[in-house]
Amino acid sequence: MSENFGSSGQIQPLSLGNVVTAGFRIYRSHLKSYFSLALIGYLWSLLPFLLLIPAVIALSWNLRFNNNSFLVWLIVVLIELFVYFYALGKFLVNAAIISRLAFGELVNQPETVNTARSKVKSRLWMFVLTVLLLLVISFALLLFFVISLSLLQTLQWINPLNLILPLLNFVAFFIVLAAVFWFAARFFIADILIGIETHLDPITAVSRSWELSKGNALRIVLIMFVSLLIPMPIQIVIQLIVKGIIQALIQPVLIQQGIPNIINGSTNAIFLVAMVYLLILVTLFLVSAVILPFWQAIKAVIYYDLRSRREGLGLQLRDREI
Repeated sequence: MSENFGSSGQIQPLSLGNVVTAGFRIYRSHLKSYFSLALIGYLWSLLPFLLLIPAVIALSWNLRFNNNSFLVWLIVVLIELFVYFYALGKFLVNAAIISRLAFGELVNQPETVNTARSKVKSRLWMFVLTVLLLLVISFALLLFFVISLSLLQTLQWINPLNLILPLLNFVAFFIVLAAVFWFAARFFIADILIGIETHLDPITAVSRSWELSKGNALRIVLIMFVSLLIPMPIQIVIQLIVKGIIQALIQPVLIQQGIPNIINGSTNAIFLVAMVYLLILVTLFLVSAVILPFWQAIKAVIYYDLRSRREGLGLQLRDREI
């Protein structure tokens, strides 16, 4: 990358094209190591789904032999929740390592995968808490939007306004949609901040993402949109192939043999359905593992850009093609 994006004077923001190009170049030149990290993350994501099989068996046993004990339900649910959040943390750790490595490339301070992992892995539960905090914020915003739209509907009882209520609903829909994207942009880099700035806690990470993205929400939304479009052809092709295999081979077997045998309690039929279930999950995870590194590299470039402009670090992209 021959263009110098930093300067000793005022730091200029990267254009949308520069952000996407930088992210793609990092992704392309480190695809093998980044894909391995993404794949490890998605393999951890499989763990809660795998646990569903013994969980269903345990609950079936509970219904049949233990009079549907509440204690058994409680233990199974608590174990499932713990495994789910632990696997989520493992996934987020590996995703953040990709962004940390990409950011190191941008500032000419590269790290090895092992070095990056040693600095990030201990923050597993910080990632989980950050995601939970973002979910709480999202739920609060959603509740606010729902209440606001519900109040808007009360205008239909006011005769002069009920004639324009459809127009008001149309305008309100786009206002809510714009607000959703705006908030998503403001919190877009909160998760990778935990991995790059390892002194942050969840509340500080969310606050810092909000501060760094101030005045840049629209540009981040445009970058997100373009970044989603780039891998879309790959996703569509893979999804069509998987759908074709399911419809041609798997679906007839399930309909003709699997479902009737499951109803009859056949363990072979249950095993068949479980294998189909896992095959679909693994395929989806493989596709996602190809795309995730590109997405994380884009996040790293956005973070680099925001810090360069807002904090005046004088950082420069390498004066070569990454």
